[in-house]
Amino acid sequence: MSAKDHIATASDPEFAGRVMMIMFKVAQNVASEDPATANHAERIAYASFVIMGNEKPQLVSAHVISSNPTISGAIDSDPAALGSNVPDGDIEFALASIWDARSLAFAAA
Repeated sequence: MSAKDHIATASDPEFAGRVMMIMFKVAQNVASEDPATANHAERIAYASFVIMGNEKPQLVSAHVISSNPTISGAIDSDPAALGSNVPDGDIEFALASIWDARSLAFAAA
């Protein structure tokens, strides 16, 4: 693992743009989820923050990369690809996986 390669990918406008588009998809899914979902109030507040365009895609990209070994492994296997070898489905899975952590951190701020 090279943190420099991960930083370069998280900072890449194309990769961060992909993360941003998929963030909107996940935010919409959260906005439509069952209100009985654990941490729903925090999840919906963070979804609103994302939908209104207030989140920083490069920051979320770094969280996605650092939290998901499949994504970081793909970047490690071909650093020059800057994440173009990471399927959108993997990004969506990673975002859904970190949504509670991000929403609870957002609520605490």
